[in-house]
Amino acid sequence: MQPSIILDNALMIQVMLERLKSSTADTRDLVLDIRVAVASALSAFSGDISSISKAKSISLALKKTLRPVLFGYSQKLLDEAISVAIVMADAEYRGFNSFLEGIKPADHEKVRRDVQNIPMGLAGWSGSLFLAKFIESWADTSVQQVENQALISLSSSGDVSDLQSTINGTSVEPLIIALSVVGRIARGFQMISRTSLQHAHSIGAVDFYKENPDLIKYEEFSAILDNKTSSVCRSLSGNRYPLGEGPKPPLHPNCRSRLLPVLDEKYISLITTDYVGNSEWGEESYYEWLYRQPANRQDIVLGKTRAQLFRDGGLPPDKFAKLQLDKYFKPITLKELKRIIPEAFNKAGIELK
Repeated sequence: MQPSIILDNALMIQVMLERLKSSTADTRDLVLDIRVAVASALSAFSGDISSISKAKSISLALKKTLRPVLFGYSQKLLDEAISVAIVMADAEYRGFNSFLEGIKPADHEKVRRDVQNIPMGLAGWSGSLFLAKFIESWADTSVQQVENQALISLSSSGDVSDLQSTINGTSVEPLIIALSVVGRIARGFQMISRTSLQHAHSIGAVDFYKENPDLIKYEEFSAILDNKTSSVCRSLSGNRYPLGEGPKPPLHPNCRSRLLPVLDEKYISLITTDYVGNSEWGEESYYEWLYRQPANRQDIVLGKTRAQLFRDGGLPPDKFAKLQLDKYFKPITLKELKRIIPEAFNKAGIELK
């Protein structure tokens, strides 16, 4: 049985990773930059798209304007993924170093090389599995989508104004954007971002594990088990492999699975923590786990005010968990919470502005 502190560390790193994914995959600036570039490219044209020569000219103008924008975002994402691989390797090291001595950190230059040169294991992916080209494929495909739209406008007897509306959407309302070409491009970027950062974590973590082969001899495939989990990840979850020999997430686009380190038996007795639950990794709810974490970790996960309420409001973890979502499964705001449980806010000494 593995010490619960190993799982605590892994869960905290996963929380950090998911937050990094959400930040990196934010597409508001991307959507704005694409819309501006498209408007600029089409400003030199007007009227019907009635000839192949005009359609080709528009297509070329769109490509010339959009390509540097999209490849700028792909380069930024590549740099971010390399940085995240190093950050995740260091996070794994700091976690282990907090309760064991003699732990070796991963070599940053090796992590930097490996994240770019070790291919991803995306089954059925038709493009490159190497990080840089994987990211660039999004930019190439996105440019092609926009170019194609100009040619589609020719066959449908559309005009330049219609073309701009099809690509950019008729307004900045989220639903309108979602149905436009720029919306498809944004969703593609989100998928590429999340998948790239999961790859970055896998590389960083395994490079750290390999620096400590006496301590960590096995890795365990761990899937996040919810209604979005793929069948392949569900099937692999819990499988144990010799270090570096098992399937390495991501195994599909948007994969959230990770590898857990399995300590050599001779080191387990050196870690004095209580076991939680009866399984290898423990059985407890998310908020029960969070309740055992230090205040700074709770602040990172919940935000300072909600974390203070969690710690000092007198609510058990299971009741607190039930008060986080409304009946439509939407997050309950702090103001709404105060109306529901004012006594908990008073006990925690929280005054909302």
